[in-house]
Amino acid sequence: MISSDITRARMLAVLQMLIKESSAEKPLNMNRMLEILEKQGIQSERKAVGRDITFLRQAGYDIIFTRTPHPGYYLLHRRLETAEVCMLIDAVEAAPFLTEAMASHLTEKLKGMLNSKEQNEIQQQVYYDSAHKLQNDEIKETITVLHQAISRKRKVLLYYHHHVLCGGTVQLDQGRMFSLSPYALFWRNDHYYLAANYEKYPSVSNYRLDRMFCVKMLEETSRPFTEITPYSDRFDTADYLRHEFQMFGGREEQLLLRCDNHFLDVLVDRFGTELEILECERETFKAHVTVCISEGLYDWILQCGARVTVISPTYVRDEIRRRLQELYHVYRIPEECAEEQELPE
Repeated sequence: MISSDITRARMLAVLQMLIKESSAEKPLNMNRMLEILEKQGIQSERKAVGRDITFLRQAGYDIIFTRTPHPGYYLLHRRLETAEVCMLIDAVEAAPFLTEAMASHLTEKLKGMLNSKEQNEIQQQVYYDSAHKLQNDEIKETITVLHQAISRKRKVLLYYHHHVLCGGTVQLDQGRMFSLSPYALFWRNDHYYLAANYEKYPSVSNYRLDRMFCVKMLEETSRPFTEITPYSDRFDTADYLRHEFQMFGGREEQLLLRCDNHFLDVLVDRFGTELEILECERETFKAHVTVCISEGLYDWILQCGARVTVISPTYVRDEIRRRLQELYHVYRIPEECAEEQELPE
């Protein structure tokens, strides 16, 4: 290896050891740095390493010399702080649309941004649950193709699958082929979704990425979202999600709700701080919310129980009443069994 190659290799090794091994609490002294280089098969001496550190500083790396807790060098700023890496690792581990192998690979990449001590500390804290991970190995390629199609305003062709029971076991069906106009990718309710238009309908629907297979970008131009949404310059994903319920779309409508005061946090989580509060009483308040009338909305209202009451529109109240009557008939106790289930005095 010629001299210039040796210098570059040594400088890269010095930078890597500062990234992986040093911190303000554990600075690397010159003897330790020479020892690490020797283990890597790189012979060096103090002046050469000192020149490398000077060059790295000139290149923009914030390398600090300290005398506490003992004399040595450490890299002050990394691309990500420890807490930021921890948050990203937690998000990766919690994402069910990633396979176990993908989650493990991403976690190791993120941990590589920390020094060895911090990596060991994180390893002791990370909880990894592989039971909820899906098995779609195409997810990375799917994301790449969809991003390209959205950017280039092109349609995509894909197979979309659902789970079915087969011989007492849960399996994916053979799938149905769709040609879609893609508009946005987003993460909601622990799943990764595509907002897209299916050419048969004048609306936007949501499709889970983990149920997509064989995704291909077509030459055909996407249907403009301006034809089927109120958006003009860009597809406003944030606004779109504010009106969606459990990923079901539908006709937009303004609801008047009466809610328990202690339920305010739930409504803010759902609708944001732009929630229109009309009047407040001692135990309840009234609010206007704009939503898409859908199965997801009705399910959410029923989950809220007596804590949320729909005042208007009337047709929504009537539909909720019908569903409650339906539930009552499903769960009511037959008259002939009622006496048997009465508690003895």
